Amino acid sequence: MSDSSASAFSSRTIFLVVAAGLASFILFLVLTAYAPELRSGRDGRAHSLSTSAVGFRGVYELLDATGAPVDYVRDENVLADDGLTIVTLEMPVAQERLDALLDNGEYQPTLIVLPKWFTRAIPGERDRVEALGPPALGGDGEQAFASLGDIVVTGANIERGDRLSGSIFPGVQFRAPTDLQLIAGKALDGLITTDRGDIVLANVRGTEIYILSDPDLLNNQALASPQSARAALVMLQVLNADGGPYRFELAVNGFGTNQVNLLTLAFEPPFLALTLSILAAALLAGLHAAFRFGPPLREPRAIAFGKRALVDNSAELLRLARREHLSSKRYAAITREAAVTAIGNPRQLGGAALDNWLDGFDVPGSPPFSALAARAERATARQEILDAARALNLWKRTIVHES
Repeated sequence: MSDSSASAFSSRTIFLVVAAGLASFILFLVLTAYAPELRSGRDGRAHSLSTSAVGFRGVYELLDATGAPVDYVRDENVLADDGLTIVTLEMPVAQERLDALLDNGEYQPTLIVLPKWFTRAIPGERDRVEALGPPALGGDGEQAFASLGDIVVTGANIERGDRLSGSIFPGVQFRAPTDLQLIAGKALDGLITTDRGDIVLANVRGTEIYILSDPDLLNNQALASPQSARAALVMLQVLNADGGPYRFELAVNGFGTNQVNLLTLAFEPPFLALTLSILAAALLAGLHAAFRFGPPLREPRAIAFGKRALVDNSAELLRLARREHLSSKRYAAITREAAVTAIGNPRQLGGAALDNWLDGFDVPGSPPFSALAARAERATARQEILDAARALNLWKRTIVHES
């Protein structure tokens, strides 16, 4: 059977399968390392990437459609120095990032949009959610703004569609959404309020921080009608008085790029050079294995075939049994029998008489047979046995050849 018929796959096919597997594995590692940055955000949550009812992707696209500069902020080390930063909070609050944004908001316009709805994704329907009720933001949520003073989030006892007051926003009218959520605090100045003076949109006194208590004035479901979409757009334009870019914060929602782990370290300087070196070494090792010189060496059999193997195994058994000294005497007897077989024994001699008769066959440079046999019988050490056997073998080959 030929080599080509013995293999189920050709060398080229095997190479392509291995290469595809290696490339897929490396791609898997890269995607795993940078998963937070590569996620589309279409998960039904309340952040600026989400296209669900409680998400804010719509206002991003609305601003972009007006020609305004709009961007996402993923780097946890970056804080805006112009324009308006829009922060859509989710529970639990990413406190460290929020504190940095609040500190920056003392002199840089920052809009904090509070969470409201407790939702869950509808199985089998992408980006669709159903409301399980408006959760109370109290406890940990209100403690997140402890640096701004005592702030309390409450509900309002007004009907959906009731008018809200917002005198600094010209030409638009805000309407109360379902289950309007309010905010109160000593350090807050109301910019959008109810007829009773309860605050919906507040400015933290002495800062550029704005807090929108009800996200239903800005999220995707708020943009369902042209009137509410226009009101949301005007609200953001007024808060961004300097006309700078609009930045939607994502790091606070878990989409930050500063989440260091072993995988990201492996694909970024200074460790990227080490990673590439390891990959190159692995590639060279694979090439060496695929194109090495000559066929691979096979391990020898524990018990080989042939006469030589039989002799070697017998010799090893004698050595292990410590009976090597007995083999030389037997070898002298075998040599005697071989010589008699080759030249005959016309007088039917035996014993010493036979040895004396064999001594008459002169072998140049070799002692007579009786002397060689006596030497073999006296040998006990391995080298002595080997020398005696060689001498007997030389004598036998000469006698047999001459005969």
